[in-house]
Amino acid sequence: MNLFVYGTLRNTYDNPMAQLLRKNADFVGHGYVPGRLLDLGWYPGATYEPDSPYRVWGDVFALTDETILKQLDDYEGIDNHPDDEYARQEVLVQLVSDASGEPISPREVRCQMYVFMRADGQQTRIKSGNFLTR
Repeated sequence: MNLFVYGTLRNTYDNPMAQLLRKNADFVGHGYVPGRLLDLGWYPGATYEPDSPYRVWGDVFALTDETILKQLDDYEGIDNHPDDEYARQEVLVQLVSDASGEPISPREVRCQMYVFMRADGQQTRIKSGNFLTR
């Protein structure tokens, strides 16, 4: 199973959950999904909107141990309640480079993604679509 991350779980972060992800997954490469990246303070939220002109940039990991999903879901606050801030959903990610950083032919991969469920127009969009360069 692949996981697309766009915030504090990205490859360059060193918090305990990002470390857990790196220990239990292989870095596949960088990519993007159509949607909006929203500034929520010290972390972002992202929508997935297949027809959006905007892009959310992030990293794709291939999980080698899917049992960590429960810990990641807890980190993202997912309890499967209607009022959860995030929901983990399957999305199509456009890959743009591999783990070595060399360009590859663009291709889509199916990934799980933590989608922000409370977008209401009140949040500020991160115009770059990239939490690392906001």
